[in-house]
Amino acid sequence: MATRKTSTAKKGSSRKSTTAARKPKREKRKQVPDGPYAFHEILAIGLGGFCVMFLLALISYSPADLPSWVPFSSQAARNEVVGNFIGPVGAVTAGYSYFFFGVASFLIPAVLAWWAIQILTGCRPFHPRNVISFAALVISAACLAEFQTWFFEDWSGRNNMNLSAGGFLGFGFGNKIIERFLGSVGSVIVVSLIYSVALIVITGIHPFQFAMMVKNKAGEMAEDIQENGFWWERVDWSFLRREPAEVEEKPKQKRPRKTQKAEDKPEPEPKAEKPKQGDLFDDSQPPIPEPKIIDASQSNRKKLTPEEAAGSLFNKEKTESSVLAGVQFEDYELPSLSILQYADDSETTPTDQDELMRVQNNIVTTLGTFGVDVEAGDITRGPTITRYELYPKPGLRVNRITALQADIARATRAERINILAPVPGKDTVGIEIANLEKVPVALRELFEDDAFRNTKAKLPLALGKDVYGNTIVGDLARMPHLLVAGATGSGKSVCINSIIASLLYRYTPDELRFIMIDPKVVEMQLYNDLPHMVIPVVTEPKKVLLALRWVINEMERRYALFAKVGTRNFDGFNTMRAKEAAGEAEAAAEAAKKAEEEAEMEMAHHVKFSDELAEDGFPQEELEVQMPEPRQSQPMTDEEELPDSLPYIVVIIDELADLMQTAPADVETGIARIAQKARAAGIHLIVATQTPRADVVTGIIKANIPSRIAFQVSSKLDSRVILDNNGAENLVGKGDMLYLPPGSAQLIRAQGALITDEEAQDLVDACASQGKPQFEPEAQQAIETGEMGDGDDEISDEDEDILEKCLEVIYSEKKASTSLLQRRLRLGYTRAARMMDILESRGIIGPGEGAKPREILVDLSDDFA
Repeated sequence: MATRKTSTAKKGSSRKSTTAARKPKREKRKQVPDGPYAFHEILAIGLGGFCVMFLLALISYSPADLPSWVPFSSQAARNEVVGNFIGPVGAVTAGYSYFFFGVASFLIPAVLAWWAIQILTGCRPFHPRNVISFAALVISAACLAEFQTWFFEDWSGRNNMNLSAGGFLGFGFGNKIIERFLGSVGSVIVVSLIYSVALIVITGIHPFQFAMMVKNKAGEMAEDIQENGFWWERVDWSFLRREPAEVEEKPKQKRPRKTQKAEDKPEPEPKAEKPKQGDLFDDSQPPIPEPKIIDASQSNRKKLTPEEAAGSLFNKEKTESSVLAGVQFEDYELPSLSILQYADDSETTPTDQDELMRVQNNIVTTLGTFGVDVEAGDITRGPTITRYELYPKPGLRVNRITALQADIARATRAERINILAPVPGKDTVGIEIANLEKVPVALRELFEDDAFRNTKAKLPLALGKDVYGNTIVGDLARMPHLLVAGATGSGKSVCINSIIASLLYRYTPDELRFIMIDPKVVEMQLYNDLPHMVIPVVTEPKKVLLALRWVINEMERRYALFAKVGTRNFDGFNTMRAKEAAGEAEAAAEAAKKAEEEAEMEMAHHVKFSDELAEDGFPQEELEVQMPEPRQSQPMTDEEELPDSLPYIVVIIDELADLMQTAPADVETGIARIAQKARAAGIHLIVATQTPRADVVTGIIKANIPSRIAFQVSSKLDSRVILDNNGAENLVGKGDMLYLPPGSAQLIRAQGALITDEEAQDLVDACASQGKPQFEPEAQQAIETGEMGDGDDEISDEDEDILEKCLEVIYSEKKASTSLLQRRLRLGYTRAARMMDILESRGIIGPGEGAKPREILVDLSDDFA
């Protein structure tokens, strides 16, 4: 894997100048690129030169150097030759400065020099806050000089001015305004506070930091004195008592640190250094690692032997199971990996590391143009995007980087970018830019990866690869339901096919069944031949409600089985039944062996007894009649036979928007009920839509489906409907997706797995060649005829009483409507509408006809006469 140092060795001189500044410690940027930084350098140098000239002009000022046109010039003798170091300009400048600011004039070059140093270090001192503080500092200093006349009592005489040491501003603000209202003592206190605050704002030196620095230095000195003594105790004074020759002959010998008694004491162990706090300019930070270029775009195919490629992906022992229709696929084998193909990467060009470095330098320079100082981090090139990581300067808010998204896109000439602030698990900000050449991620490559082959997921789904090249394996059992949404052509249907293929490569028809709902008719018709199907693919929206109702009934039936055997969920039931089956088989084998032994003993006894009778002359024919018949075991009967195991059921709805247009309330209720309760029953739901609007993906559906996959959408609003967050609008399509795993709030950007239509058809043919689909007879008949359970079994006794009252009202009023039941029985709309639905399902009233009352189909006079 190439590092930043290796890649920069191949570049031109312009690139070397940029990279040379990035030393291993990454302490601070020393080199400044062309552009605005050159202007900052010129400004800092010019400002520093002005400070030196201004200071020299103030130091060498003399009133005799002022020309006659200056109002406050000396009318006495004038120097023929100007003695000011900066000449007449310096004399006039210093004179006006002394006139307005007095001795506070010396603060002007000091502050400007401080600003010049800040400009050279990359700061921006010309903030309005600093400018206002500068003015407050100079004026408050002039006022203090005005109040303390004893300190500069000869100021007016030396400078030939009629003003005090505070100048015109000190006299005007201090004497005429502040002192008049606050008095002499109050004025000094207030002006001193203003002076201190202004000084803190300009320099950034806080009193607390200064005090902590003094405290730490004093503590260090005290520790040094305690350990080593005072300095005069450590000096060898013996040379004062020796002769010069003796001093030359004998070299100096080090004395013990403090006293002779210290020799008997063990040397103190070195103490750990205490962290120093309160330094004035403590910009230290953990060293930034050297940037690296990580190429995760190329496929890392695992070399399999021909036997492994021809074999199944998961080799597991065959276990007997009782599927919904009681059909066993005894000789079923999982599909071979040879059905799937690798992605064609023959035309894929290698990664241009120089181009990646150029783009990253462009990003850093662009951010620096707007005053955002960052350090370059790692570069990771994924299958679809490249992530450029940046280390923000300490104290820099990341929202300043995200606000420049459009400017970064303009500078990098990218179609669209996404800013990840911060990168999950790191202290960097990621700039994600789409690759000009996208590398497809073949589904076979994911299946061969160890992350999928060795996964502990119960329902593993090969979803794709993230930007670092890691295989993303989802577990549908943990999700436990999944919402997939994206615009047309973004990769949503391919993702659904990849999910189906992942399950087909893991489970046999005995272990997993599908119910597929395809209102678009064309997406899932090829799966009709799968032996895993419970019913044929449902395409009519009117039959969708019947299919959902059958799933709900199956869910309730499973919960009844769980309650009967005393288990809580799907896994517990299958585990318990497997243990019981193993115990019953062992007991049956022992009973058969014992019965066989008893039969042999009885037969031997009978033969012996027959021989004795034959010897006594008993007829042989009667002896043969008395031979005992072999015992036959009677089958055990039970009211309801428990299945040996239950299969997973995965319900896939390909287009939710069409269903929500047909019967939104019923579809939403059915999906919500399955999503709320079906997890423990081994039933899982996958819902897909290409129109992620709020009226399609409702709040109830979202609340019960926490795991989501978002492909490219057209707006931020659609992204928030799917993910409750922005980001999907910045995807580039063709499998580029954001995955929200279960139990996490961090989105994972990945490139979805690719399975072609030909591969999907070959996979279905391989599965169908081992057995025809065995549909569930009851479910298929109920959906075809429309005679699904109407839910009367779920009506409570209270509802039956209300139903009787509804019939009385309908008989007395000779009409039936929801509003009538609401008024007469004081029911809510939901309950009244439910009563009407039950009456319609029982054939008592007819279907609704808009605002008209329902037709009464039966004669109620016999019941209420």
